[in-house]
Amino acid sequence: MRYGTEDLMNVLRLGSFDFWYVIDVFYDGTRVVKDCPVTNVQISDDGGSLIQGTASLTVAYQGDFAESLAPSRIGDYLSPFGAQINLDVIVSAGPGFMERIPMGKYQITQTPKILSQGWILFDDTIISNGDLIDLDLQDLFFGVSRDRFDIPGTPPSLVSVWAEVQRLTGLPVTRTITDGAITAAVAYQQDKLQAVYDLATVLDATACMLPDGTVSMRPNAWPDPVDVLQSGDQGTLVSYAGVMINDEVYNKIVVRSSTGSQNVLASAEITDGPLRAANPDGSLSPYRRVPLFYSSQYITTAAQAQRYATTNLPRVSQMKAVKVTVTEIFNPLRMVGDVLTIHRMVDGRTKDTATARVTALNRTSAATQQTTLAVGNG
Repeated sequence: MRYGTEDLMNVLRLGSFDFWYVIDVFYDGTRVVKDCPVTNVQISDDGGSLIQGTASLTVAYQGDFAESLAPSRIGDYLSPFGAQINLDVIVSAGPGFMERIPMGKYQITQTPKILSQGWILFDDTIISNGDLIDLDLQDLFFGVSRDRFDIPGTPPSLVSVWAEVQRLTGLPVTRTITDGAITAAVAYQQDKLQAVYDLATVLDATACMLPDGTVSMRPNAWPDPVDVLQSGDQGTLVSYAGVMINDEVYNKIVVRSSTGSQNVLASAEITDGPLRAANPDGSLSPYRRVPLFYSSQYITTAAQAQRYATTNLPRVSQMKAVKVTVTEIFNPLRMVGDVLTIHRMVDGRTKDTATARVTALNRTSAATQQTTLAVGNG
Protein backbone atom coordinates (compact mmCIF):
# COMPACT_ATOMS: atom_id res chain seq x y z
CA MET A 1 0.00 0.00 0.00
CA ARG A 2 0.98 3.60 -0.43
CA TYR A 3 1.83 5.39 2.78
CA GLY A 4 -0.97 7.28 4.48
CA THR A 5 -1.32 8.71 7.95
CA GLU A 6 -3.61 7.04 10.45
CA ASP A 7 -5.96 10.00 10.10
CA LEU A 8 -6.14 9.44 6.34
CA MET A 9 -6.86 5.73 6.74
CA ASN A 10 -9.68 6.54 9.16
CA VAL A 11 -11.15 9.04 6.69
CA LEU A 12 -11.00 6.48 3.88
CA ARG A 13 -12.70 3.84 6.05
CA LEU A 14 -15.57 6.21 6.84
CA GLY A 15 -15.99 6.94 3.11
CA SER A 16 -17.07 10.56 3.57
CA PHE A 17 -14.52 12.81 1.90
CA ASP A 18 -13.77 14.88 -1.19
CA PHE A 19 -10.79 14.46 -3.48
CA TRP A 20 -9.23 16.04 -6.55
CA TYR A 21 -6.13 15.60 -8.66
CA VAL A 22 -3.22 17.96 -9.29
CA ILE A 23 0.03 17.61 -11.22
CA ASP A 24 3.55 18.96 -11.05
CA VAL A 25 5.46 19.09 -14.33
CA PHE A 26 9.19 18.36 -14.42
CA TYR A 27 11.64 18.84 -17.27
CA ASP A 28 15.27 17.73 -17.01
CA GLY A 29 14.91 17.31 -13.26
CA THR A 30 13.48 20.79 -12.63
CA ARG A 31 9.90 21.45 -11.60
CA VAL A 32 8.50 23.90 -14.11
CA VAL A 33 4.77 23.80 -13.20
CA LYS A 34 3.38 23.30 -9.68
CA ASP A 35 -0.06 22.29 -8.43
CA CYS A 36 -1.78 22.47 -11.80
CA PRO A 37 -5.46 21.37 -11.69
CA VAL A 38 -6.51 18.56 -14.02
CA THR A 39 -9.81 16.99 -15.09
CA ASN A 40 -10.98 13.86 -16.95
CA VAL A 41 -8.47 11.79 -15.00
CA GLN A 42 -8.24 8.07 -15.75
CA ILE A 43 -5.57 5.99 -14.00
CA SER A 44 -4.92 2.35 -14.81
CA ASP A 45 -2.50 0.00 -13.04
CA ASP A 46 -2.11 -3.49 -14.51
CA GLY A 47 0.37 -5.88 -12.96
CA GLY A 48 0.28 -8.10 -16.05
CA SER A 49 1.56 -5.43 -18.46
CA LEU A 50 5.17 -4.57 -19.24
CA ILE A 51 4.36 -0.89 -18.67
CA GLN A 52 2.09 -1.30 -15.68
CA GLY A 53 1.02 2.29 -14.99
CA THR A 54 -0.86 4.43 -17.53
CA ALA A 55 -3.04 7.51 -17.23
CA SER A 56 -4.81 10.18 -19.21
CA LEU A 57 -6.01 13.61 -18.13
CA THR A 58 -6.82 17.11 -19.25
CA VAL A 59 -4.77 20.06 -18.07
CA ALA A 60 -6.98 23.08 -17.42
CA TYR A 61 -4.53 25.96 -17.18
CA GLN A 62 -4.96 29.68 -16.84
CA GLY A 63 -1.76 31.35 -15.74
CA ASP A 64 -1.55 34.26 -13.33
CA PHE A 65 0.09 36.30 -16.08
CA ALA A 66 -2.09 35.01 -18.94
CA GLU A 67 0.70 32.85 -20.31
CA SER A 68 -0.03 29.64 -22.23
CA LEU A 69 1.14 26.10 -21.51
CA ALA A 70 -0.06 24.72 -24.86
CA PRO A 71 2.93 22.93 -26.43
CA SER A 72 3.79 23.83 -30.01
CA ARG A 73 7.36 22.60 -30.42
CA ILE A 74 9.81 20.02 -29.09
CA GLY A 75 11.06 21.05 -25.67
CA ASP A 76 7.89 22.82 -24.53
CA TYR A 77 6.90 21.86 -21.00
CA LEU A 78 3.98 19.61 -21.96
CA SER A 79 5.44 18.19 -25.17
CA PRO A 80 5.96 14.41 -25.25
CA PHE A 81 9.74 14.65 -25.50
CA GLY A 82 11.07 14.07 -22.00
CA ALA A 83 8.59 15.96 -19.82
CA GLN A 84 7.49 14.09 -16.70
CA ILE A 85 4.35 14.41 -14.61
CA ASN A 86 3.89 13.83 -10.90
CA LEU A 87 0.19 13.02 -10.49
CA ASP A 88 -1.12 13.44 -6.93
CA VAL A 89 -4.54 13.24 -5.31
CA ILE A 90 -5.61 15.50 -2.47
CA VAL A 91 -8.12 14.07 0.00
CA SER A 92 -10.12 16.51 2.11
CA ALA A 93 -12.59 15.85 4.92
CA GLY A 94 -14.18 18.90 6.48
CA PRO A 95 -12.27 22.02 7.43
CA GLY A 96 -9.62 20.25 9.50
CA PHE A 97 -8.19 17.51 7.30
CA MET A 98 -6.31 17.46 4.00
CA GLU A 99 -3.63 15.04 2.79
CA ARG A 100 -1.76 14.68 -0.52
CA ILE A 101 -0.94 11.23 -1.89
CA PRO A 102 1.35 10.54 -4.87
CA MET A 103 -0.40 8.37 -7.48
CA GLY A 104 2.51 8.03 -9.88
CA LYS A 105 5.37 9.57 -11.79
CA TYR A 106 4.74 9.42 -15.53
CA GLN A 107 6.28 10.36 -18.84
CA ILE A 108 4.13 12.26 -21.32
CA THR A 109 3.75 10.01 -24.36
CA GLN A 110 1.19 11.96 -26.38
CA THR A 111 -0.80 15.19 -26.43
CA PRO A 112 -3.80 14.03 -28.48
CA LYS A 113 -5.67 17.32 -28.21
CA ILE A 114 -4.46 20.86 -27.57
CA LEU A 115 -7.06 23.59 -27.29
CA SER A 116 -6.23 27.20 -26.49
CA GLN A 117 -9.30 29.03 -25.32
CA GLY A 118 -8.43 32.03 -27.42
CA TRP A 119 -6.00 34.88 -27.65
CA ILE A 120 -6.55 38.55 -27.03
CA LEU A 121 -4.48 41.65 -27.57
CA PHE A 122 -3.86 43.52 -24.34
CA ASP A 123 -1.57 46.54 -24.11
CA ASP A 124 0.20 45.53 -27.36
CA THR A 125 0.74 42.01 -26.00
CA ILE A 126 -0.97 38.82 -27.18
CA ILE A 127 -2.14 36.90 -24.13
CA SER A 128 -3.95 33.60 -23.57
CA ASN A 129 -7.45 33.08 -22.21
CA GLY A 130 -6.40 29.63 -20.96
CA ASP A 131 -5.61 26.14 -22.25
CA LEU A 132 -7.23 22.70 -22.29
CA ILE A 133 -4.55 20.11 -23.05
CA ASP A 134 -5.16 16.35 -23.16
CA LEU A 135 -2.21 14.22 -22.07
CA ASP A 136 -1.53 10.50 -22.34
CA LEU A 137 0.91 9.21 -19.73
CA GLN A 138 2.88 6.04 -19.06
CA ASP A 139 5.10 5.21 -16.11
CA LEU A 140 8.86 5.55 -16.38
CA PHE A 141 9.27 1.99 -17.68
CA PHE A 142 8.08 3.52 -20.97
CA GLY A 143 11.43 5.26 -21.36
CA VAL A 144 13.31 2.08 -20.46
CA SER A 145 11.36 0.14 -23.10
CA ARG A 146 12.41 2.57 -25.84
CA ASP A 147 16.06 2.74 -24.78
CA ARG A 148 17.32 -0.47 -26.35
CA PHE A 149 20.80 -1.98 -26.38
CA ASP A 150 22.99 -0.91 -29.28
CA ILE A 151 24.54 -4.37 -29.45
CA PRO A 152 24.04 -7.57 -27.42
CA GLY A 153 25.93 -7.42 -24.11
CA THR A 154 26.34 -9.03 -20.71
CA PRO A 155 26.23 -7.69 -17.14
CA PRO A 156 29.58 -6.14 -16.16
CA SER A 157 29.19 -7.72 -12.71
CA LEU A 158 27.22 -10.69 -11.39
CA VAL A 159 27.40 -9.63 -7.74
CA SER A 160 24.06 -7.81 -7.39
CA VAL A 161 20.70 -8.04 -9.17
CA TRP A 162 19.68 -4.64 -7.81
CA ALA A 163 22.85 -2.94 -9.04
CA GLU A 164 22.29 -4.31 -12.52
CA VAL A 165 18.62 -3.26 -12.52
CA GLN A 166 19.68 0.27 -11.60
CA ARG A 167 22.34 0.27 -14.31
CA LEU A 168 19.90 -0.88 -16.98
CA THR A 169 17.08 1.51 -16.09
CA GLY A 170 19.15 4.55 -15.13
CA LEU A 171 16.57 5.18 -12.40
CA PRO A 172 16.84 5.12 -8.59
CA VAL A 173 15.72 1.91 -6.93
CA THR A 174 13.84 1.08 -3.74
CA ARG A 175 15.07 -2.28 -2.48
CA THR A 176 12.01 -4.13 -1.22
CA ILE A 177 13.48 -7.60 -1.89
CA THR A 178 16.67 -9.12 -0.48
CA ASP A 179 19.45 -8.82 -3.05
CA GLY A 180 21.17 -11.78 -4.65
CA ALA A 181 23.81 -12.65 -7.20
CA ILE A 182 23.00 -12.95 -10.90
CA THR A 183 23.11 -16.68 -11.55
CA ALA A 184 24.47 -16.61 -15.10
CA ALA A 185 26.30 -14.23 -17.46
CA VAL A 186 23.37 -13.93 -19.86
CA ALA A 187 23.60 -12.26 -23.24
CA TYR A 188 21.17 -9.34 -23.44
CA GLN A 189 19.48 -8.87 -26.78
CA GLN A 190 17.71 -5.58 -27.56
CA ASP A 191 15.01 -5.01 -24.95
CA LYS A 192 16.27 -3.44 -21.71
CA LEU A 193 12.88 -3.58 -20.02
CA GLN A 194 12.51 -7.29 -20.66
CA ALA A 195 16.01 -7.75 -19.26
CA VAL A 196 14.89 -5.98 -16.07
CA TYR A 197 11.87 -8.27 -15.71
CA ASP A 198 14.07 -11.31 -16.33
CA LEU A 199 16.53 -10.18 -13.65
CA ALA A 200 13.71 -9.83 -11.13
CA THR A 201 12.85 -13.53 -11.56
CA VAL A 202 16.25 -14.37 -10.06
CA LEU A 203 14.91 -12.90 -6.79
CA ASP A 204 11.49 -14.57 -7.25
CA ALA A 205 9.91 -11.17 -7.83
CA THR A 206 8.30 -8.94 -10.44
CA ALA A 207 9.79 -5.57 -11.36
CA CYS A 208 7.56 -2.53 -10.95
CA MET A 209 7.55 1.26 -10.65
CA LEU A 210 6.60 2.87 -7.36
CA PRO A 211 4.56 6.10 -7.21
CA ASP A 212 7.70 8.10 -6.36
CA GLY A 213 9.32 7.13 -9.67
CA THR A 214 11.75 4.56 -8.26
CA VAL A 215 12.16 1.02 -9.58
CA SER A 216 11.16 -1.69 -7.15
CA MET A 217 10.00 -5.31 -7.06
CA ARG A 218 6.94 -7.16 -5.79
CA PRO A 219 7.54 -10.60 -4.28
CA ASN A 220 5.91 -13.38 -6.28
CA ALA A 221 5.09 -15.15 -3.02
CA TRP A 222 2.04 -13.57 -1.41
CA PRO A 223 2.90 -11.38 1.57
CA ASP A 224 0.60 -10.99 4.57
CA PRO A 225 -2.64 -9.03 4.12
CA VAL A 226 -2.26 -5.26 4.49
CA ASP A 227 -5.92 -4.26 4.63
CA VAL A 228 -9.46 -5.52 5.13
CA LEU A 229 -12.16 -4.96 2.53
CA GLN A 230 -15.66 -5.44 3.90
CA SER A 231 -19.19 -5.05 2.57
CA GLY A 232 -22.13 -3.81 4.56
CA ASP A 233 -22.90 -0.59 6.37
CA GLN A 234 -19.51 -0.50 8.10
CA GLY A 235 -17.47 -1.38 5.01
CA THR A 236 -16.19 0.15 1.78
CA LEU A 237 -16.91 -2.81 -0.52
CA VAL A 238 -19.76 -1.82 -2.85
CA SER A 239 -20.06 -4.83 -5.18
CA TYR A 240 -18.31 -8.14 -5.81
CA ALA A 241 -18.32 -9.93 -9.17
CA GLY A 242 -16.39 -13.17 -9.46
CA VAL A 243 -15.40 -15.26 -12.45
CA MET A 244 -13.66 -18.61 -12.82
CA ILE A 245 -11.30 -19.16 -15.75
CA ASN A 246 -8.89 -21.90 -16.74
CA ASP A 247 -6.84 -20.10 -19.41
CA GLU A 248 -3.88 -19.65 -17.06
CA VAL A 249 -4.38 -22.56 -14.68
CA TYR A 250 -1.81 -25.33 -15.11
CA ASN A 251 -1.24 -28.63 -13.34
CA LYS A 252 2.34 -29.22 -14.46
CA ILE A 253 5.48 -27.12 -14.95
CA VAL A 254 8.18 -28.28 -17.35
CA VAL A 255 11.46 -26.34 -17.16
CA ARG A 256 13.45 -26.56 -20.36
CA SER A 257 16.98 -25.51 -21.16
CA SER A 258 17.17 -22.07 -22.74
CA THR A 259 19.70 -23.33 -25.28
CA GLY A 260 18.66 -24.61 -28.67
CA SER A 261 18.52 -28.19 -27.39
CA GLN A 262 15.33 -27.54 -25.35
CA ASN A 263 16.28 -30.38 -22.99
CA VAL A 264 13.98 -30.84 -19.99
CA LEU A 265 15.87 -29.89 -16.82
CA ALA A 266 13.09 -30.62 -14.32
CA SER A 267 9.33 -30.85 -13.91
CA ALA A 268 6.65 -30.95 -11.22
CA GLU A 269 2.96 -31.77 -11.40
CA ILE A 270 -0.21 -31.90 -9.31
CA THR A 271 -0.80 -35.50 -8.23
CA ASP A 272 -4.13 -35.30 -6.40
CA GLY A 273 -7.30 -33.26 -6.18
CA PRO A 274 -9.47 -31.95 -9.04
CA LEU A 275 -6.46 -30.44 -10.85
CA ARG A 276 -4.37 -33.63 -10.82
CA ALA A 277 -2.46 -34.16 -14.06
CA ALA A 278 -3.39 -37.85 -14.20
CA ASN A 279 -5.31 -40.45 -12.22
CA PRO A 280 -3.34 -42.79 -9.92
CA ASP A 281 -3.58 -45.58 -12.52
CA GLY A 282 -2.11 -43.31 -15.20
CA SER A 283 -5.39 -42.70 -17.03
CA LEU A 284 -6.62 -39.24 -18.02
CA SER A 285 -7.85 -37.05 -15.20
CA PRO A 286 -11.00 -34.90 -15.64
CA TYR A 287 -8.87 -31.76 -16.13
CA ARG A 288 -6.31 -33.67 -18.24
CA ARG A 289 -2.66 -32.66 -18.40
CA VAL A 290 -2.15 -28.91 -18.84
CA PRO A 291 1.59 -28.14 -18.75
CA LEU A 292 3.31 -24.77 -18.53
CA PHE A 293 6.68 -24.73 -20.30
CA TYR A 294 9.30 -22.38 -18.93
CA SER A 295 12.89 -21.54 -19.77
CA SER A 296 15.28 -18.87 -18.59
CA GLN A 297 18.89 -17.99 -19.24
CA TYR A 298 19.24 -17.71 -15.46
CA ILE A 299 18.28 -21.37 -14.91
CA THR A 300 21.15 -23.54 -16.03
CA THR A 301 21.19 -26.54 -13.66
CA ALA A 302 18.73 -29.30 -12.80
CA ALA A 303 18.69 -28.15 -9.16
CA GLN A 304 17.73 -24.59 -10.12
CA ALA A 305 15.07 -25.92 -12.47
CA GLN A 306 13.57 -28.22 -9.86
CA ARG A 307 13.47 -25.41 -7.31
CA TYR A 308 11.64 -23.19 -9.79
CA ALA A 309 9.12 -25.89 -10.72
CA THR A 310 8.39 -26.86 -7.11
CA THR A 311 8.06 -23.24 -5.96
CA ASN A 312 5.83 -22.06 -8.80
CA LEU A 313 3.53 -25.05 -9.27
CA PRO A 314 1.17 -24.03 -6.42
CA ARG A 315 1.00 -20.51 -7.88
CA VAL A 316 0.13 -21.39 -11.46
CA SER A 317 -2.38 -24.04 -10.37
CA GLN A 318 -4.34 -21.82 -7.98
CA MET A 319 -3.84 -18.08 -7.93
CA LYS A 320 -5.34 -17.29 -11.33
CA ALA A 321 -8.24 -19.72 -11.18
CA VAL A 322 -10.66 -17.30 -9.52
CA LYS A 323 -10.66 -13.63 -10.41
CA VAL A 324 -12.83 -11.01 -8.80
CA THR A 325 -13.60 -7.45 -9.81
CA VAL A 326 -14.85 -5.39 -6.93
CA THR A 327 -16.22 -1.89 -6.79
CA GLU A 328 -14.97 -0.17 -3.67
CA ILE A 329 -15.01 3.33 -2.26
CA PHE A 330 -12.12 5.33 -3.74
CA ASN A 331 -8.91 4.40 -1.95
CA PRO A 332 -5.72 6.04 -3.25
CA LEU A 333 -3.52 3.89 -0.99
CA ARG A 334 -4.38 0.66 -2.80
CA MET A 335 -1.60 -0.74 -5.06
CA VAL A 336 -1.07 -3.71 -7.35
CA GLY A 337 0.42 -6.53 -5.28
CA ASP A 338 -1.46 -5.69 -2.08
CA VAL A 339 -2.97 -8.70 -0.35
CA LEU A 340 -6.40 -8.09 1.19
CA THR A 341 -8.74 -9.96 3.48
CA ILE A 342 -12.28 -9.72 2.08
CA HIS A 343 -15.36 -10.13 4.26
CA ARG A 344 -18.75 -10.33 2.57
CA MET A 345 -21.44 -9.49 5.09
CA VAL A 346 -25.18 -10.25 5.27
CA ASP A 347 -27.22 -8.46 7.96
CA GLY A 348 -24.12 -7.80 9.98
CA ARG A 349 -22.85 -11.38 9.81
CA THR A 350 -19.90 -12.69 7.81
CA LYS A 351 -21.12 -14.69 4.80
CA ASP A 352 -17.65 -15.67 3.63
CA THR A 353 -14.03 -14.60 3.91
CA ALA A 354 -11.33 -14.73 1.25
CA THR A 355 -7.73 -13.72 0.82
CA ALA A 356 -7.01 -11.98 -2.47
CA ARG A 357 -4.20 -10.10 -4.18
CA VAL A 358 -4.68 -6.95 -6.24
CA THR A 359 -3.76 -7.46 -9.90
CA ALA A 360 -5.23 -4.32 -11.49
CA LEU A 361 -6.81 -0.99 -10.54
CA ASN A 362 -8.86 1.56 -12.46
CA ARG A 363 -9.56 4.99 -11.02
CA THR A 364 -11.22 8.17 -12.23
CA SER A 365 -12.72 11.17 -10.46
CA ALA A 366 -15.69 9.01 -9.44
CA ALA A 367 -16.42 8.15 -5.82
CA THR A 368 -15.60 4.48 -6.46
CA GLN A 369 -12.80 2.52 -8.11
CA GLN A 370 -12.58 -0.87 -9.84
CA THR A 371 -10.16 -3.30 -8.25
CA THR A 372 -9.33 -6.68 -9.82
CA LEU A 373 -8.08 -9.43 -7.53
CA ALA A 374 -6.81 -12.98 -7.76
CA VAL A 375 -8.38 -15.12 -5.05
CA GLY A 376 -6.54 -18.00 -3.48
CA ASN A 377 -3.18 -18.79 -1.95
CA GLY A 378 0.14 -17.37 -3.07
